Amino acid sequence: MNHSPRLRSMNDGSFFLIVWTFGWVILLIVIWQLRARRAERRLERIHKERMMAMEKGIPLPEVPDYEEKSGAWLGLRVNPKWPLGVGAIFVMLGMGLTFALWATQDRDVQKVWAFGLLGVFFGVGLWLHYFLTRRG
Repeated sequence: MNHSPRLRSMNDGSFFLIVWTFGWVILLIVIWQLRARRAERRLERIHKERMMAMEKGIPLPEVPDYEEKSGAWLGLRVNPKWPLGVGAIFVMLGMGLTFALWATQDRDVQKVWAFGLLGVFFGVGLWLHYFLTRRG
């Protein structure tokens, strides 16, 4: 059976690699969005309860507890410089993978050397995130 070059290139695994990579990125974005929506709905519910209590004349606590205290996130403090460290790791991994794919003797693997640049650009993106969102 004679397949066209396009079909042959889709069967060599590169299509799977692309779907796998971008599938994880999309999954992480969806999880992030769902968590943000859940937090927003929780704050709206708290606000509504406070407004109803104020209408009824019920005394309110001084400072409401808006922190989500469930599961493994209890007491976890995140360092605001995490994008710098994670970005450096991804840049180094991406550069190493790019060089390894480029330097290999297998011609088929040499053709996909640019996939290593995904890690490099992701790390640079994390650095940009840090520099654009850090506080004065």
